[in-house]
Amino acid sequence: MQFRYSLQKLMDLKEREKEEAENVYSSAVKTFEEVATELYHLLKRKEALEEDARTKLSSLVSVLDIQSMQASMLFLQEAIVKQQKRTQLARAKMEEKHQLLLDASFEHKKHEKIREKKRMQFVVEENRLEQVSMDEISVQRFVRQ
Repeated sequence: MQFRYSLQKLMDLKEREKEEAENVYSSAVKTFEEVATELYHLLKRKEALEEDARTKLSSLVSVLDIQSMQASMLFLQEAIVKQQKRTQLARAKMEEKHQLLLDASFEHKKHEKIREKKRMQFVVEENRLEQVSMDEISVQRFVRQ
């Protein structure tokens, strides 16, 4: 007789939930990486702009150029602050999805262990029944002799 797990549909559901959680987490990681990369590029642009401003300020510069540099720096700083908030939100979402993945993995693993325990009980019972059958056959052969 074949082993048939009575809660196989539930096990399949938990496996699908785990796979879905993996996909959602993977997507959240990708989004976080994109947002963080964008923040990195903004910070690099700010650094380059500051270096350029230091270079220009060491020589003669018009007031208009200084105002332009200051406006650019202010705009870039605001963009950085907004991007930092997006990065923090993306990180929080990624961590939330990671926790959901851990929970789904735990549930799936728990059901795998239950199924394996039931399968082992089935094997033990099958072996016991086979032994009983073999004992019966032995007794019948002994009686016939």
